Amino acid sequence: MMLTAALFSAVVSSLFFTRPGFGHEVQLKPVERREISRSIEAFRLTDQNGQRFEFSKVRGKVAVVGFAYTTCPDVCPLITGAMRQVQIDLSQRERENSYFLTVTTDPEIDSPPVLAAYARRYGAELSGWSFLTGDRATLEPVWKSFGVGVVRKAKGLVDHTPLIAIVDRQGMLRVVYIGSPADVRSVLRDMRRLMTEKR
Repeated sequence: MMLTAALFSAVVSSLFFTRPGFGHEVQLKPVERREISRSIEAFRLTDQNGQRFEFSKVRGKVAVVGFAYTTCPDVCPLITGAMRQVQIDLSQRERENSYFLTVTTDPEIDSPPVLAAYARRYGAELSGWSFLTGDRATLEPVWKSFGVGVVRKAKGLVDHTPLIAIVDRQGMLRVVYIGSPADVRSVLRDMRRLMTEKR
């Protein structure tokens, strides 16, 4: 099933945005799992160590991409916690063939040191997980590419689409979970299926 970027964003919006403002101000619908097939364009952001991170680094691996911000009071801890549990449940070989990314939706606050502290809080294994930030102009195309809407409500308070995405080894977006928390067992099944696909 092929979706253009615009159509994909419209699908995401139809699932969540019942009125202006979302994430904190509307009742979220149950988690939706959607299979799609769309290329993710290469991007460059900055990781929790202040180093440049290029999306091409994950080529050849199955990538799990979550969107969150560190001062979020509700869905982001669930998203990050679910991703950490998935990482824990993978075998060593599966970890070697996968990579996790958390992309901030609040670059105003989420500097590399703040993201590093957030990663420690969740016990993320950083050999296979990067927490990414950048300026808003750099982040906006990334958010759009994954179908994530972001609205700054106030300092430290951001409404955004609660989303975990799975990207295959060729850089194709294949599965999205919209809502929180995503089912860990379902994410694991999707990852393992994509790991065994022939290139």
